[in-house]
Amino acid sequence: MASLTVRKNVESLTPPELQALREALLRMQSIWDNRGYNHFGSLHGIPNWYCNHHDRSIRTRQNLRLFLPWHRAYLLYFEKALRDQAGPDPKIGLPWWDWTSPTSHTIGVPTAFAEPAIDGRFNPLLQAAIYAPAANPPIWRWTRRFPGDPRWLPSGALVDSLLNLSQFRDFSIQLEDVHDYVHGWAGGNNGSVGGDMGNLGTAAWDPLFWSHHCTIDRIWYMWQLRQGVNNISPELLPVVLQPFSLTVEDVLNINALGYEYAISKVAIR
Repeated sequence: MASLTVRKNVESLTPPELQALREALLRMQSIWDNRGYNHFGSLHGIPNWYCNHHDRSIRTRQNLRLFLPWHRAYLLYFEKALRDQAGPDPKIGLPWWDWTSPTSHTIGVPTAFAEPAIDGRFNPLLQAAIYAPAANPPIWRWTRRFPGDPRWLPSGALVDSLLNLSQFRDFSIQLEDVHDYVHGWAGGNNGSVGGDMGNLGTAAWDPLFWSHHCTIDRIWYMWQLRQGVNNISPELLPVVLQPFSLTVEDVLNINALGYEYAISKVAIR
């Protein structure tokens, strides 16, 4: 267990941990090859469209419920790239954003992602540059975000109800619907343009995307602790989660993938 990367609630990160996260993210945002932030943003939507969303991907005619496994692989590869840009201490894990918390229901987007500058320096958690020359029309701008009323964020009671669903398909469908809602809430609209979190093509460039999806992955992990790690359709197990060299079966056990959520010390068996 000691060797596992621990993903913590962003509200509980210490100042040194938050600073290390920002510094690693800033380095990653300045790299323009396949190690960099822009590369990972481009995998989800524009121009590569690998994301599996509501049983569908532009890359296959099959309808497969891969939303949770695909994004788990996606987060894992992103986290590894982020850690490559970090120093050895403190050990960096992607933080999760608990949008059910009293703090979130008061202020909305966590302070760490909302401050435009820290000690006079750019905050890379606020926004990132989108460079997508293959888009139609080409995109070259900063991400934008217009979040809604914090009181409208999902509740803990809603998450609890999802954890009681016994079938993976039911759980995945309903959790994805909640996920969609938070994307739309965070993206918002300023009256003339929408925010990127509400756009499938550009959502993954917003730094908030990664912590939102950590929460989704964490909820799946909590569901697995309650309903079973192998509680998933057998026909999905050998499916490769493109463009990553992992199958659905490979991503079922997060401890085997090298990380843990601070929510629990319980190992998946």
